[in-house]
Amino acid sequence: MAKNLTLEDFRAARERITPYIHRTPCLPFQELSEELGQEIWIKMENLQATGGFKLRGNINKLLSVGRDNLAGGVVTASSGNHGLGLSYSARLMEIRATVVVPRSTPSNKVEKLRRYGARVILEGEHYDQAVVRAQKISQESGALYVPSFDDPQIIAGNGSMGLEIYEDVPSCALYICPIGGGGGISGSGLALKKLNPDLHIIGVEAAGAASMKASLAKGAATTIDRVETAAEGIAVSRPGDLPFNIVRDLVEDVVTVSEGEMENALRYLVGRGKVVPELAGTATTAALLSGKVVPEKGPVVVLLSGGNIDPQVLAAHLVQE
Repeated sequence: MAKNLTLEDFRAARERITPYIHRTPCLPFQELSEELGQEIWIKMENLQATGGFKLRGNINKLLSVGRDNLAGGVVTASSGNHGLGLSYSARLMEIRATVVVPRSTPSNKVEKLRRYGARVILEGEHYDQAVVRAQKISQESGALYVPSFDDPQIIAGNGSMGLEIYEDVPSCALYICPIGGGGGISGSGLALKKLNPDLHIIGVEAAGAASMKASLAKGAATTIDRVETAAEGIAVSRPGDLPFNIVRDLVEDVVTVSEGEMENALRYLVGRGKVVPELAGTATTAALLSGKVVPEKGPVVVLLSGGNIDPQVLAAHLVQE
């Protein structure tokens, strides 16, 4: 069970995936630090090889299962970044990858999936509809279905972020992480917490896709009725069972941010931070700028989870007042 992952498990995963990933920097966020009067750091997963942290869990999964289980290729459902991580990993290992994406997936992510060699299938309007099609393909073709977040090997690979954050900011007092299905926060947060038991962890969801917050309120992983957010990277109607169990015990609070707050954070990150995020990657900064999270002391590390934003979408956000 992912809940029982040990520090040795995270370290083994990191050693396994190190030849294939970037060790992304964790850099001081000077502008925001001065504005808030706290020491703020930003973990730059937008600089990962595929433009998002999802590569970590995917390459760990494929390396862990062994080639005998990959003869039929791999298949998954994704809103973009998980599919990019899987297709990139599959290309490295010279196996076939099929990625089912919602029709709302940005065109730049679809094009990038194809450049990585994936067969791309457009299905449904939301991630959960793409999952049904991907699982059917797995059953019919024998391809290994690779979940986006509900898998211990995926979570262990994501934990490598926590190990890196601890090395760069060992005195981190607060870690703020976006939540979609929960694979990122459960892996990185659990690894960090094992290294620093006094650490506080807060998750951030889009207000229009607050499935983890709803699940925590009900005491079990729950499907929300509607998903309404342009932040496709965290547009998930139900968290994974394994991540939910970890988050329930690990995270102090889950807050939500609006579309406008994420758009404002995007402009702030580009204009003041000189970095390029996708909308889901802005959620953590949005929580600070909006006052949804008020750090009592630093250092604070925020995860910028990805940077695969369509240039035209980015330009449209930047010209908004």
